Amino acid sequence: MKSSTRLRWIWIACFAILMNALAPAISHAVNGKPHTWEICLNDGTRVSGVGELDYATFVAVTDRAKAQSPAQPMAQMDMEDCSYCLPHAGWFGLPPSGLVLPLPLDSAALRPTLFYQSPLPLPVWSASNPRGPPAHA
Repeated sequence: MKSSTRLRWIWIACFAILMNALAPAISHAVNGKPHTWEICLNDGTRVSGVGELDYATFVAVTDRAKAQSPAQPMAQMDMEDCSYCLPHAGWFGLPPSGLVLPLPLDSAALRPTLFYQSPLPLPVWSASNPRGPPAHA
């Protein structure tokens, strides 16, 4: 593959990753509805509102000191509008394999022992002389 073609595919992949990260925010920005906010809590509840979310409202909404009734997380959150929670859910890669390839632990097993004992390269390991026709002068 040519380097220009490969570079083009790299840029396409980077653009696709960027669009995956920014598409939910862009789609909400061009929607034209009033500013809304939504906070997904770790117990599965979803808190949403309209208008600006200031610090006092955020603390009041996410306060964990008040008692909460245990509920089914999936019953409270229908998972249809939470754009930032679900991009990873469509991952259809292969599961990791349990196959482990054995690697040689002994470095002497890579070459014969005579290779390490000879002071000069033996003829077996030296490059052969080229055997072409003589050059025409």
